[in-house]
Amino acid sequence: MIIDGHAHLDLDEITAEDYIRLMDASGISKVVLLASLNSYIPPTPDWQIAILRFLLTSPLHPFGKRIYESIIKKGAITSGGKNIQIIQDPDNDSVSHVISKYPDRFIGFVIVNPKLEDAMETFEKGIEEQGMVGVKCHAWWHRFDPSSDLIPIARRCEEKGLPILMHLGGGPQTGNFQGLLEKCPRLKLILAHAAIPFFGKVWGRVKEEKNCFVDISGSYLNASIARKAVKALGPDKVIFGSDGPVSLRCKEGHSYEPILQWTRDLPISESDREKIFSGNLLKLLP
Repeated sequence: MIIDGHAHLDLDEITAEDYIRLMDASGISKVVLLASLNSYIPPTPDWQIAILRFLLTSPLHPFGKRIYESIIKKGAITSGGKNIQIIQDPDNDSVSHVISKYPDRFIGFVIVNPKLEDAMETFEKGIEEQGMVGVKCHAWWHRFDPSSDLIPIARRCEEKGLPILMHLGGGPQTGNFQGLLEKCPRLKLILAHAAIPFFGKVWGRVKEEKNCFVDISGSYLNASIARKAVKALGPDKVIFGSDGPVSLRCKEGHSYEPILQWTRDLPISESDREKIFSGNLLKLLP
């Protein structure tokens, strides 16, 4: 079984029915669906992303991290002359509608911005009323400290046995997942995109933490980084994802095939490949 553990419902680009067609074409059983966190992202030249990847995985990491942090200004993503708005209060209702319509194909995670006053209400509505089974949060874009701002949500997730999928920032506050785990040691935590922007600098800590994992989703990564993450962490700590729709773009429109190939090409056993494709995630869901 293959489960896409990280994808967004961006109705400016892709619908639930579009996802189902892509899933069927590539043998994907289910998708963990998240609300969109941004306005439409125009195509980004591959070389720009490649430069950031290189900087973040080289001895120039501190410089790369500064560039990574500088991309976010005044609630927007600024890169290559583009100004992409970050959605502070994502539309979880749209995801709830999809998982109600296609419960056999989609798994919903509620996106929570802990900086908002109604963060706990958003969480409770998502879990208790909308059928969500996990939380997604974005410390980089929403500019919060996981070790303080996220604690009330994280403790509720501990109580309910729910996972949190989190995209880290690069600062001492926005990247502080270790402080979060010290305060919430039973929390099931998935660090998005192989723990960008830290990558290998924190993989040792991730491996030590019983309930901490990474996903290998998105155009932030490539096959080489995914392979290095699996080698460093082991297949028990890695979860397949796409970060669609942006990372699924191709000449023909959208396709899962390129990003699936990262895991298909790993020099591991089929049983370990199954863990990455679905087994590890299934163990984290309530």
